[in-house]
Amino acid sequence: MAAYAALASLLNTIQQMMTHPTLSTSFHNINQIQSLQEKADLLLDFIETFNYGGVSEEAQHLESLITSAAHTAQDMIESHIVNQLLPLSAHDREAALSFSLYLQKKRAIEEKNAADNRESTFNFSLYLQNKREIEKKITPVAGDGCWINFMQLIKNQLERKKGQLERKMHQADLSCLEYLRQIIEDMDAIIGKANELMEKQRVREDQPPTHSTPQYTQTGEETAMVGFRDELIQLLDELTGQRSNLHTISIVGMGGMGKTTLAKNIYAHQLIIERFDIHAWATVSQHYNAKQILQQLLSGLGKSSDKSVDELGEQLHKTLFGRRYLIILDNIWSVEAWDEVRRFFPDNGNGSRILLTTRLSDVANDCGSSCFSKNLLDENESWELFCKKAFQNEDCPSELEEVGKEIVRLCKGLALSIVVIGGSLLKSPRTVGYWKSVAEDIESSPNSKEKEESLDVLFSSYNHLPPHLKPCFLHIGVLKRVYANLHISRIIQLWVAEGFLKSKGGQVLEEIAEDYLKELVDRNLILVGRRSKNGKMKCCDIHDLLRDLCLKVADQQGFFHVISQGHAVGTERRLVYHTDCWRQTSRPQLARSIMNSKFPKEEFHKHRLLRVLDVYRYESVEESLNEHVNLRYLVVRELGYPSVLKLPSSLSLVWNLHALIFHISSFYRCGVVAPIEIWKMRQLRHIQCHRIYLPHPDGQDELLILDNLHTLGRAVNLRLSEDVCNIIPNIKKLNLEYRHDLPGWDDSLIECLCNIDGLHKLESLKLRCVRSCQLNEMLSFPRSLNKLALDEINFEWDDLTMIGSLPILEVLEVVRNWNGSMWSPVDGQFQRLKFLKIDGCNLRCWNADSSHFPILEKLLLCHLYQLEEIPWGIGDIPTLKLIHVRKCSSNSVAISAIKIKEEQLECQGNDDLQIQISVDTDELECFMAMVEAEGLTLNNVQFHTSHFYGLNKFQRS
Repeated sequence: MAAYAALASLLNTIQQMMTHPTLSTSFHNINQIQSLQEKADLLLDFIETFNYGGVSEEAQHLESLITSAAHTAQDMIESHIVNQLLPLSAHDREAALSFSLYLQKKRAIEEKNAADNRESTFNFSLYLQNKREIEKKITPVAGDGCWINFMQLIKNQLERKKGQLERKMHQADLSCLEYLRQIIEDMDAIIGKANELMEKQRVREDQPPTHSTPQYTQTGEETAMVGFRDELIQLLDELTGQRSNLHTISIVGMGGMGKTTLAKNIYAHQLIIERFDIHAWATVSQHYNAKQILQQLLSGLGKSSDKSVDELGEQLHKTLFGRRYLIILDNIWSVEAWDEVRRFFPDNGNGSRILLTTRLSDVANDCGSSCFSKNLLDENESWELFCKKAFQNEDCPSELEEVGKEIVRLCKGLALSIVVIGGSLLKSPRTVGYWKSVAEDIESSPNSKEKEESLDVLFSSYNHLPPHLKPCFLHIGVLKRVYANLHISRIIQLWVAEGFLKSKGGQVLEEIAEDYLKELVDRNLILVGRRSKNGKMKCCDIHDLLRDLCLKVADQQGFFHVISQGHAVGTERRLVYHTDCWRQTSRPQLARSIMNSKFPKEEFHKHRLLRVLDVYRYESVEESLNEHVNLRYLVVRELGYPSVLKLPSSLSLVWNLHALIFHISSFYRCGVVAPIEIWKMRQLRHIQCHRIYLPHPDGQDELLILDNLHTLGRAVNLRLSEDVCNIIPNIKKLNLEYRHDLPGWDDSLIECLCNIDGLHKLESLKLRCVRSCQLNEMLSFPRSLNKLALDEINFEWDDLTMIGSLPILEVLEVVRNWNGSMWSPVDGQFQRLKFLKIDGCNLRCWNADSSHFPILEKLLLCHLYQLEEIPWGIGDIPTLKLIHVRKCSSNSVAISAIKIKEEQLECQGNDDLQIQISVDTDELECFMAMVEAEGLTLNNVQFHTSHFYGLNKFQRS
């Protein structure tokens, strides 16, 4: 909802401005700002109270008035801020810059002449030429007179400019006050209309509560198979039949019928896993790209590269050749997409299969495959699925059964609609009146084409979202239009920068955003994607149909716009460029957010109120930072700098910057150099770079506390002094690197690491010290740590006792420790550890059992060329789900992992433990001989051979 987002953003801006040391006093009449804040708060309360159910046309009109008023108020405030921070006009700044350039050139010429000490070497004509060039840039009045007269002329001009500027600033202040008065009057009128609308609402019968506290339940990630059981059996028979030639099967049906759900259950079925040597999945979608399809398939097979289509296809063909494989191409929209990739699938004559899902019957027919039509759910199947989503493990209350079945009937057997609406009702009031309003909303949706019917049904789920979730849900759908991977960190940072989140007491905004995401997952509007090492959601996804709904609603409400080539851009405030079409479209006049674009230099001064800028190939970072003082979120994905980017001291003028992110070359000497003024940016929340060099805040008159800073990485050779730790007391995620071969190195840097235990809110720490640090000598870690990664930190294994005593540590990674060969953990430690990775260490003997890691879930052992075996007692850990062995000593570690698996199967009946083993191809023969000599089999092991380090997918032997 645009109105909620506009009001929340306005209130966030006012709050941040009022806490700023200089901007808080820049308004002559602070009472007007406070009055504006009160009016905005009242309107936000109205939206939260009134708009829990469906809305009328009258309410929609009122929301548009609220949105317009909030936007106008925020534009006025932020324009005032620009005038305060950048009082000089573009012409004035150009003149001052030209005069400075003139003086530099004059000084350089004079110094060169004095050094030569020969009058004849001075080229007077060149001198006059340079002088005239500078004079032309500054003023046409300056002639060929003496330098003193010229400089006096410039001084007089600047004095006149100063007087003009002061008069303009005074006039701007008067205009600002008048604008504020008018906006407050407009909001008063809107509040009156809102009160009238609330009064009309009060007379409605069966009014649902304005604030509900639904009971949250944990939603499992397993895919419900209601109504699919018979279809699953038929497809399994078709896929595992005796036909030996390569066979293609298509699942055909309209969007939202459950084609992808059925395909996912097939892909994960035990019969399929055992039948096929190789499995790979690619999602195609409408705007297909053959290269991306092949890269998805190769990534699923543990291979990744950036080659041409033909080279990728040849690599895929070689990988599949001679093996029985299953390929799934999900959501294919055109025969052309199939024709682009079909030639790379070899017919091995061994029963390989390709499974397609598509909405279009003609695509399935033209692909020359067997067609399997996905039917709509019948009445009983629909009701069973609805109850599972709306009530989970509870029975449907008798008073809701009639209206519930009416809602199900209106879904017309469309599985996705039932799942989404049922998930929405799970979090909604269980009153007959409220459920009737949902049914009436669905009933009133007009019927049109197939896709429109689905969107109309799904729209009711959006319409009944609480107001605070609406802009967040729309934003995810818009992002999915241009970003293949929806990273949770990016989503949260953007929500904070856009101002969608309303503060709740002392809760930080990032935590509020995480709650919103969980609620959207629970409502089945977004899907959980990849998870991090400690089990938290790292990526999410959204169904194509719901994404289309988001795009449609966002465009209708003027909330967000996806721009393609030839699109006319006018008053849109939030823009996402789907393709590189900036120079082919008209220029946005009121843009506040621009994403996925190549931003040309000549556009800088036209968008001085920008808040969000996520761009490729920035032409001039320094000039942008001089212009966009209202930026909250800056991401640059490609830079034209070969090695080091130096940020200007004017960075501190960007008063409300939340996220500063640079994705540049991974070459180890590349990086970003920050000015000392970065320690004055109190709103900063996230600094993320491949490498960033931060100066120590020496010589600062007053040390500010950056209490909003949560993420800092990767900081190179940072002096972590007591002062720095005091400046960043709330840091949660910290990535530090110390290298003697990079700028800023000093032996005393390592000594300062002893201050790290003073960061009492630190949750995640990555620390790399290239052969420079001894763990047992000085390091002590805060007890708040949840994740710890140590790279090239020298220590004896017994020194890990101080790490094992950390009370909530869940993830530990030890990489490249060349000291010590024996580890005997101490009882009572690592009580919360779930993930343990040991990579590239000299560990030889490991004495441990289940008591030392009582709740460990995943164990990764990589490049341990001296380790003799995995401790036998590790297999007795009841929570252990995975042992991953990659390229370890003479295969003895892999053999011990297989023995642990077989012992668990035979003695404990435990089939939950997965064993993944990667062996170099040149060691394969030796490994297989060891397996045979030990009387073992690979039937219950996921086994992989490779020549490369990266590995994403294992195949069951």
